[in-house]
Amino acid sequence: MFFLDDDLQITRIAGTLAEWLDHEHETLLGEPVTAVVAQADVGALQTALSRVIETQTAQTVACRFVVDGETVPVSIDFAPVAAESTLGAVIGTVHRETVPEERSSAQLVRLRNFIELLDDAAVVYELVDGEPLVQAVNSAFEGTFGYQPEYIVGESLNDYIVPAEYQAEAARFDEQVADGNVTTELVRRQTTNGVQEFSYRGLPIDRTEGHLYGLAIYADMTETQHARQHLHVLHRVLRHNVRNDLTVILGMAEQISDNATTPEVTDAASRIISHAEDLAGVSEKARMAENMLGDSPSDTIVEVGGSASEVVADARRKWPNATIETDIETPVAVSTGLEIKDAIENLVENAVTHNTGSPTIRVTTRTETPIHATTRATGQNVVITVEDDGPGIPEYEQAVIFEGADVTQLKHGSGLGLWVVRWIVESADGSVSYDRADGWTTITLRLPLATDVEDSPENGAVNLDSR
Repeated sequence: MFFLDDDLQITRIAGTLAEWLDHEHETLLGEPVTAVVAQADVGALQTALSRVIETQTAQTVACRFVVDGETVPVSIDFAPVAAESTLGAVIGTVHRETVPEERSSAQLVRLRNFIELLDDAAVVYELVDGEPLVQAVNSAFEGTFGYQPEYIVGESLNDYIVPAEYQAEAARFDEQVADGNVTTELVRRQTTNGVQEFSYRGLPIDRTEGHLYGLAIYADMTETQHARQHLHVLHRVLRHNVRNDLTVILGMAEQISDNATTPEVTDAASRIISHAEDLAGVSEKARMAENMLGDSPSDTIVEVGGSASEVVADARRKWPNATIETDIETPVAVSTGLEIKDAIENLVENAVTHNTGSPTIRVTTRTETPIHATTRATGQNVVITVEDDGPGIPEYEQAVIFEGADVTQLKHGSGLGLWVVRWIVESADGSVSYDRADGWTTITLRLPLATDVEDSPENGAVNLDSR
């Protein structure tokens, strides 16, 4: 820090700054500030100081000090001093520009401190001739892969944790980071406990003075995969046993019903058959849920209008007493795979089976353009609504499925069909909403319109059918 008078001469200067400039403190007092600045930067310095004095506003100037015959880049913040001050007219604060080596070292310390806060294994590396040379690792990395910093720093990360059969894959990820891209993949890496599966994230974090740094984070997926396998086995065993037992129960109940000699026995057999069929329905929905949670989201493009029309046709045959009205726009496409038909089927089935009278159901599909979008190919949604005049969804199911309440509020298998609907829609980046008004229940599915399908002359056609 230093002070200047109106003639831009130094009136005060910090001892540390004078020492850095390789001058005695007293020799600089009374000297013009331009005496320590490179000649080529004097004009810019004088211009900035003139503005400070004339406008009484702060100015910042980049210039070079001359230190022991060498020029050193600095940045100086100038600000006016109160008129009554005896220190001078202008105060200057010097900020030395960090040289590349110092900047890299300081950044590495910050990165090392950052990754130490992560629960997952993390490593900072520098890409040199395509090789990720380790610069820092965190404690989780040491525990997972078994390498301490002093052993692995400076070495190629791929040589130590990437199995031979995945070397080409790792090199491809390094290229993506070198190109400035974030990479997220499931990978297998060598650990202290053998080869394990990780969710890998590779991020480019800096490109300075010819150096390119990256960050790799490895989230252990082993427990998740084991839990998924256990759940899959449990589902298969339970559904297999339930299906076999239900087949026996339904067969015996039908025999009892056929041979019943009293109304009481006939009624009991009918109730057994009804409850067994309900349980079979729950088992089928559990199968859908297992498939949804176990597989990667489908990106198959499906025409929603056709799927909705098929669901309605099947429902009319299955429940002839139900009135099902439609207003279906075709073609409208979404990237959900064939599961979207399962979602619509579940909604229509719920609407029919939970209505004690003769239900009326309305099924509509249409496109909507949010206020920020102006073209059919940009930002549009497909909206599917299923309305019915039944009693509505119980409050505890609404709270869990639509409002995020504790799942323990669900009772037995209730609401499973709606969970399937929600998972199908959310896997395609869509949303589900519920409304109850004027005796009508409305469930709305909102999905991004698939933009990979070219518009055709039929787009916008409407299929009206209110039988």
